[in-house]
Amino acid sequence: MKIILASSSKRRREILASCGIKHKVVPSNAVEYMTVSKLPEQVAMINARIKAEAVAKRFKSGYVIGADTVVLLGKKIIGKPKNAKHAKKMLKEMSGKTIAVYTGLCVIDIKKENLISDYEKSLVTVKKLKDTEIPRYFKLLGPYDKAGGFSIEGVGSFIFDDIKGSYFNVLGLPTAKLKEMFGKLGIDILKEIRA
Repeated sequence: MKIILASSSKRRREILASCGIKHKVVPSNAVEYMTVSKLPEQVAMINARIKAEAVAKRFKSGYVIGADTVVLLGKKIIGKPKNAKHAKKMLKEMSGKTIAVYTGLCVIDIKKENLISDYEKSLVTVKKLKDTEIPRYFKLLGPYDKAGGFSIEGVGSFIFDDIKGSYFNVLGLPTAKLKEMFGKLGIDILKEIRA
């Protein structure tokens, strides 16, 4: 079975590989959708679908996985920071708060032209940071190509705490939800895993 990941995310590639799922990586290069008039889960699912559909057009068969992660801080959706200054501002705003992480997923069965969308939500508490700590963490937390600006792995594990929900969702690919979605398409993903 041909599985295609419509993402350039190194972390998502690694998660699929660590599950033993053989896949091809085809970045969508799609323009992400962002609006304050939609719920965060809608924004994440719309973007996941945009990415998956852009890649599905290039193949005659197979299963395309599209994924998109957004972070909700209070009532504000925050995506990837525009630059280093923006990333530093995000870290300061998140200090001492609980953020909601949403990952939208879209799986397309290209041959059957069948599509399924869903999302996962996790809550993550960010430890209260002193103003003097923020510049130091900022230098160590990169790269800033993720929603919210930072990864919870490595140095991020010092400040991102008390995860409620899927850890893999916070990393950008909720695997349990993905397996469930493949099941709804009639695919037992466990049969595709290389021992």
